[in-house]
Amino acid sequence: MTAASLHHYRRSAVQAIQSPTLVYPYVMRSARSSAEMAAIHALLTTACTARGRRMAPRGAWWEALLADPGFDPNLVLLVVTPNGILAAAGMAANDGRVTELVVAPSFRRLGLGTALLGHLCRLLKERGVGTVDLQVEADKLAAVALCEAVHMQRVGGVLALQG
Repeated sequence: MTAASLHHYRRSAVQAIQSPTLVYPYVMRSARSSAEMAAIHALLTTACTARGRRMAPRGAWWEALLADPGFDPNLVLLVVTPNGILAAAGMAANDGRVTELVVAPSFRRLGLGTALLGHLCRLLKERGVGTVDLQVEADKLAAVALCEAVHMQRVGGVLALQG
């Protein structure tokens, strides 16, 4: 496995992201069950595998989430199709870190990532968080474009991700 360059992006949580709150016919909502968390883990695993990376097994991933003092299950969002297929998911921590933002390959370029990020920003703003942070692999051009489209500013130097 190779090292990847990470860019750190930041934006004010106070200024709204111009995004749809509902992307018809999809439904955005909080995760409600351990089965939905398992589906989010599976989607993240698929995304990592496609990039030649390894995702922690579900049990270890869940333990790491629970050990994060910023983890809040109310900041775990998913986007589902009318027939219940998980199309996208996003997670944020109470301190403003967007920890996960993933869209299934067959649902990309529909605005789901923008809608998720916008809703996470709104939730964080309601909690009094001033800034939102997101780390993006530099070669994930769609993710970099999303950050730039929602006026996130690149801050700090380039970080290295091993794995």
